[in-house]
Amino acid sequence: MFHRFRIGAWQATILSDGPLSLPAPSAIFSGVAEPELRRALSGAGLPTDRVRVEQNCLLIDTGAQRLLFDNGMGTSKLFGEESGRLLTSFAEAGIAPDFITHMVLTHAHSDHCWGTMRDDGVPNFPNAAIVMSSTELAFWESEPSGQGRRSVAGVKKHLIPLRERIKFVADGEELVPGIQAWSTPGHTPGHMAYLFTGGGGEAFCLAGDVAFFDPLSFAFPDSHSLYDADPAVAAATRRRVLERLASDRLRVIGYHQPWPGLGRVERAGSGFRFIQDGGET
Repeated sequence: MFHRFRIGAWQATILSDGPLSLPAPSAIFSGVAEPELRRALSGAGLPTDRVRVEQNCLLIDTGAQRLLFDNGMGTSKLFGEESGRLLTSFAEAGIAPDFITHMVLTHAHSDHCWGTMRDDGVPNFPNAAIVMSSTELAFWESEPSGQGRRSVAGVKKHLIPLRERIKFVADGEELVPGIQAWSTPGHTPGHMAYLFTGGGGEAFCLAGDVAFFDPLSFAFPDSHSLYDADPAVAAATRRRVLERLASDRLRVIGYHQPWPGLGRVERAGSGFRFIQDGGET
């Protein structure tokens, strides 16, 4: 499954790795009364007993570079049987994995980097440099307690064998002209969002997992999430990012938002809402 659109002069493609099945919202979000969670979910026509999110991987072709942002779950079925279809989406879009020059990671959670390697240790994207925050890699290399053995093992499997390919990017630095890294810590210490201003068109933001579930992450930005490494920092970052997205009216590319993840953020009461659109076809 894929969706093509334009970012200025650049060709952009969203490639699906398939949806993830997560626990009940009340098990993920804290600091919000359960009746409020239920009202928000019911108002959006969503079930109250489970969370289902997409994995929307972005590919940008600048003409000189082909940058893939995050790469899904690979062969792991940790979050359900429907994930792991990124390479199928590549084939459906007529794109060869060896076409990728840069594999850019917003962070190193399982659903963002476990598509790096095949099970036999061969890279899925053999010609791609890996781009990420040095803070992010150092965090996982320290084998942090409380982050789960599987997450640490996943970094060891998918990133450490390719360490010589890793290039670090810092806050405010351009990966290539028109693509700028934006430090957005909390979900993980080195989480990065990315701003796209290249090609002379409308500005976009790929927000990663700053706000991962529509509508709850937007309606209750100060809530704490089970998946945030530092929930308090993540909440402060989420409000800061959503404020900018709303104020600057940036187009948003949401990794976990409803397919294909394109939309805008608007203020709504004390929180925000994600307004989905179909992008430019």
